[in-house]
Amino acid sequence: MTELQQRNEAFLSFLDSLNPAQRSAVDQGEGAVLVVAGPGTGKTHLLTARIGNILLKTDARPQNILCLTFTDAGASAMRQRLIQRIGPEAHQVPIFTFHAFCNRVIQDQAEYFSKGNPEPLTDLERIEMIRMLLEKLPPDHPLRDGKKDVFQFEEHLRDLFATMKKEGWSAGHIRKKCDDFLKRIPENPQFIYQKNGKNYRKGDPKAAQIQEVTEKIERLKAAADLFPKFSGLLEKSARYEYEDMLLWVLKAFEKNKALLLNYQERYQYILVDEFQDTNGAQFQLLQQLLDFWESPNVFIVGDDDQSIYEFQGARLQNLRDFQEKYANNLKTIVLEENYRSAQPILDAASRVIEHNTLRAVHLFAYEHLQKELKGQPNIQGDVMVAKFANRLQESVQIVHQIEQLIAEGTEPRDIAILYAKHRQADRILNLFEKKGIPYQTKKPLNILDLPLIRHIRSLLGYIMEESRLAFSGEYRLFQLLHADFWGLPPLDLAILSLSAQLEDPLSATSTAEKYRVREKSETGRKRWRILLQDTEALNTLELQKPAVFLELGKKLNQWISDAQNVSLPGLLEKIYSVSGLLQWALGQPDKARHLQILHTFSQFVQSEVLRHPKMGLQRLLDLLQSMDDNQLPLPVINTASMESSVQMLTAHAAKGLEFEHVFMLDCTEDTWDKNSGGNRGRFYLPDTLTRSAEEDALEARRRLFYVAMTRAKRKLQISFAAADDSGKPLTTSQFVAETILPHQDLSIPESLLQEAQTLLLLEPPKPVIMLPDRDLMLTLLKDYSLSVTSLNRYLRCPLAFYYEDVLKVPGSTSEAAAYGLAMHSTLQQFLLRMKAHKKLEWPSIDVLQKLFSDELERNRGFFSESNWAQRLALGKDALRRIHLEQVPFWRKRAIAERRFEGVLHEGVPIKGVLDKIEWLDNHSIRIVDYKTGVPDRKKTMAPTVETPFGGDYWRQLAFYQILLDQSRVYPEKVSKTAIIWLEPDKKGNFPVEEITFTPDDLRVVTQWMIQVFQQIKALEFSTGCGKADCTWCEMVREKQGNIPPDRYLESDLDDRN
Repeated sequence: MTELQQRNEAFLSFLDSLNPAQRSAVDQGEGAVLVVAGPGTGKTHLLTARIGNILLKTDARPQNILCLTFTDAGASAMRQRLIQRIGPEAHQVPIFTFHAFCNRVIQDQAEYFSKGNPEPLTDLERIEMIRMLLEKLPPDHPLRDGKKDVFQFEEHLRDLFATMKKEGWSAGHIRKKCDDFLKRIPENPQFIYQKNGKNYRKGDPKAAQIQEVTEKIERLKAAADLFPKFSGLLEKSARYEYEDMLLWVLKAFEKNKALLLNYQERYQYILVDEFQDTNGAQFQLLQQLLDFWESPNVFIVGDDDQSIYEFQGARLQNLRDFQEKYANNLKTIVLEENYRSAQPILDAASRVIEHNTLRAVHLFAYEHLQKELKGQPNIQGDVMVAKFANRLQESVQIVHQIEQLIAEGTEPRDIAILYAKHRQADRILNLFEKKGIPYQTKKPLNILDLPLIRHIRSLLGYIMEESRLAFSGEYRLFQLLHADFWGLPPLDLAILSLSAQLEDPLSATSTAEKYRVREKSETGRKRWRILLQDTEALNTLELQKPAVFLELGKKLNQWISDAQNVSLPGLLEKIYSVSGLLQWALGQPDKARHLQILHTFSQFVQSEVLRHPKMGLQRLLDLLQSMDDNQLPLPVINTASMESSVQMLTAHAAKGLEFEHVFMLDCTEDTWDKNSGGNRGRFYLPDTLTRSAEEDALEARRRLFYVAMTRAKRKLQISFAAADDSGKPLTTSQFVAETILPHQDLSIPESLLQEAQTLLLLEPPKPVIMLPDRDLMLTLLKDYSLSVTSLNRYLRCPLAFYYEDVLKVPGSTSEAAAYGLAMHSTLQQFLLRMKAHKKLEWPSIDVLQKLFSDELERNRGFFSESNWAQRLALGKDALRRIHLEQVPFWRKRAIAERRFEGVLHEGVPIKGVLDKIEWLDNHSIRIVDYKTGVPDRKKTMAPTVETPFGGDYWRQLAFYQILLDQSRVYPEKVSKTAIIWLEPDKKGNFPVEEITFTPDDLRVVTQWMIQVFQQIKALEFSTGCGKADCTWCEMVREKQGNIPPDRYLESDLDDRN
């Protein structure tokens, strides 16, 4: 027997193994076939058999059969299954997703698609293009009229343009449908009162509602009119979107009948999987391919009850349209035999989905379809509905159950926890982490947020800054050098940081002389870059690893040089290999994850360089910052082996998968029954537009619940909590009630609950560091004076005080801080100009704005070009309003930027710079402090139980009152203090917060000053606060090549000393 004969016999045996419904579908001859295939009924099995049967019983060649699937994974599974059944011929059968098919048409028929070589549009480019459209709109445009935020409808436009492409809508089509809707309003019952009321009669039009919807419709029409301009921007920029491939082919087929005929004649048989997931444009493409045939040979497989991708444009309407179009010769077959789940699970799921009216059994009622899933006798199992007192108990019990299953021998990969939203699983993920239970989640990880990538970005930033101007990147180095893969001891870094403040250590003959303190001016610091190359100095400091520092200094210099001569991918490759980063990653316990993160970032850089051949380091860093600003991720999926992990999935992600044990989590009304997104970020669409998503949102959510239930093979647990963590009652999902299953009240042992609570509350220990030589610390702090910035910093985190005030680690100046400095300096000069005037008149608005422009220009290097212009406009407008609303009432007897040093209070030397001192009369003074940024009155609040030290600004003003009164420079006493915000609040006002301190208030602050000063002198700053958002604590904790974000110095604005 030949190999071909053997394969044919095997295939015939395979056909004989099909159940009657499957065999009936496979054996259908010419014409249209619709197979309604419920979950677990063997769709891939069926499609494979159908293709093989066509090749076996007809003259069709493999190339004459087209199989369209919804996902790449589906196409791959189909191909592999077909190879198993029919052998090498399977490679010749075209099996594509809709988009892959269109891509093949474009490649094979390039002469019909004169698009050049466009690149895929990135999310950031899409945002920039839409903002460009919005910025150019006139003030009276419906998307701008009366709107303060130019970009208010940015998200709406993104959604609308995507919908138009998925549905194949043009701007003209939307405009026509909108006009049709407006014409029908007078006859639409929705806009007519149905009964008499106080101010209206039955039959009267609802004027306010009509006005509202008319405005929404006009806004939609105006938005749709921007679609051609958006398409023009894409073409001009040589960019395309994923959906464009399908639209290009639709248009090419429509314009070129010969091209369409080529494909119509080529594909004599067309099969479509997951038909319920197709959108409007995909359905149009299918119709184009079929329209050539009077009775096309099309084989559609889908399940109306599993249509869950409404957010991607999928719709049940396609099933109805298909059935109506081919009703005369359509053969409809329902697959009811389920090969996955135990019967109790199927029964419960069926009871839920039967509440939907948008189902094939109802839409095609005249065919008398039945859809009752029947399980296999050999598959035993059950389903349970579990009720818990609260969500904590629910999570703890599920984790405990999974621990028991694994202990009893169940493979973790056979267990899944399913939920509607990722956030529902946060507590369970936390417990899994603490207990060491392996898990996998498909939630993408944004590598731009990872400390490892932030470290690489900071290193690239340092190289870029140093290549432009020597020593301009100094502020980055201290944190960079704490990365573990450098192999540098933290104590060595502390000693190096201190040595940068000291006299030349080479001339020292004793420890005290070696650490003699220089004048603490910025120009007196020795540069890190020089220090890392100073062999003699490094050896004199008695470091543990001086050679490693020297080697690193050479590498940094080489990379700075390479930045001008090596491509971006080449520079990154050098950093990966020469820095020791790759070797370090290979030595980590989860090396696969680290390598994938590094690879993802490297691939991103390479792809961007291909898109922008002239891209330099600055442009790359700007691009990454823009992605941060717009919350655009650079995702990587956790690729931990599914073989050894509990699966944590949303119901959407679980579609197509199956598990022995399924836990459906948190089945409450607010998580499963309601779509929390609503219509936020979407334009109103009238009912004259056929939208892909069905109108009944509740039915769509029920289908999602049904899909989750039918993932279970043997055990399904549906659980919910009676109350949330605060004790507020929760409403159970109505889908749970529809299962008609009794609820089992489950409680857990108190010991188990306490253990879980301990684990959940368990915070990482506060980081502790080893300080350098004690004598050195005491020498540095010998003449220390306390400022309010240092006081606030110490109260917030002693470790932050150590790095910033003792080691004086250089920090960068952020745009916000530079803007604040410019505003402060402007108001200081404004006051001086007034005092210099013979009549003590305030300068004009123009002068005030010119002073600000000059100051901001001096600080231009701290801004990007676009942000500098934005800050300039913001500041000039704020100063204009301040001049009009506040300046006329300002007191002219005043002093700006008054510095105080050497003031002694209760044995504590204190210092500070006051923004402004105003004389109210001959006996009293008011202290004024200016603040930029969004007004935050919480910072001006007095101490409470929740905030025992009060707000930062409250503490600051109390400190300043003590400082001024104790200085005895002026005979008058402080009677008032005030915070004046230089930016408007949400209401458009410039708040002024006056604070009057009582003697008790000042005594409390004095006690804090004494206590903090004594602790500083006792060197009590080696332990951090331990908070997750603390830069320095995180730096100490992260010893695996990871660093926190760049540190900005906005808090230093208050003292400027």
